Amino acid sequence: MPTQQKIDLVSELTEKMQRSQLAIVADYRGFTVAELTALRAKLRENGAEMIVAKNTLLRLAARNTGRESIEPFLEGPTAITFGYDNIGKVAKVMLDASKAPLKPLKLKGGVLGTTVLMADGIDAVTKLPTREQALAMVVGGIAAPVSGVVGVINAVISNVVFVIQARIDQLQPAGEAA
Repeated sequence: MPTQQKIDLVSELTEKMQRSQLAIVADYRGFTVAELTALRAKLRENGAEMIVAKNTLLRLAARNTGRESIEPFLEGPTAITFGYDNIGKVAKVMLDASKAPLKPLKLKGGVLGTTVLMADGIDAVTKLPTREQALAMVVGGIAAPVSGVVGVINAVISNVVFVIQARIDQLQPAGEAA
């Protein structure tokens, strides 16, 4: 019989998994509490959080959110990182922790949306544009044709003004000022 505490924890994990754009599963063995706390602080700065939870509870949360594809990574001691905002930076922080010289964090894999990421695929996430960069690309794509149309209309109006000015200059006697 599940306890109320476990039911609450599964609902909390489900909510976090639904909100997250990226979830990375890692083996945290070998890390001290202080090192994990420092890593969590870095992740929080980048719009993410790391939770150590029982694999059974994480499996239930994954099934509740339709992200069952993460289940193969839920073996052994598990810390899961939920990336909510800047997923490129979150992946970079996790990748840096996995390449630490003394005690590397062992990345198992994760999910980006509903797409499964193997441990070596997390590097590709670091190359994704940030939300601001993606919005700038969209706005730039929309603005380019508009500015082209404005330039064409401006050129036509300028040409008409130049033709009228040339005709005025032609009609005026040589000594008169406009």
